[in-house]
Amino acid sequence: MANRKFSGNTYRGAVINTGPGSAGYWSESVKATDHNAHALILSISGIFAGTVRLQYRAVNDPGWTTYKTYDDTDREIIEDHTDCEWRVGMSSGGFNSGEARVRIEYHDGENI
Repeated sequence: MANRKFSGNTYRGAVINTGPGSAGYWSESVKATDHNAHALILSISGIFAGTVRLQYRAVNDPGWTTYKTYDDTDREIIEDHTDCEWRVGMSSGGFNSGEARVRIEYHDGENI
């Protein structure tokens, strides 16, 4: 199987089941403020060996910064009152085996 991205009206995500290559493999980015939201829900599921990274980029930042890493399944609320973009995925060398399903969810105009 190949890595793939998925999205819907209120979420962005990725399924990672093969080595992500030199650029890593990431969900599409999302800005909570673009959706009048002040929090995001991060979900990590699956059976995998590897390190998932939650990353952000401020408006004038040239690159992505890792906010937090995860080595297992998790579900977490990320408060965000900034204008940052967020993405989740694995960097090059971050995947060992299995399948990780990662997702960032937001709700228009809602505080979670």
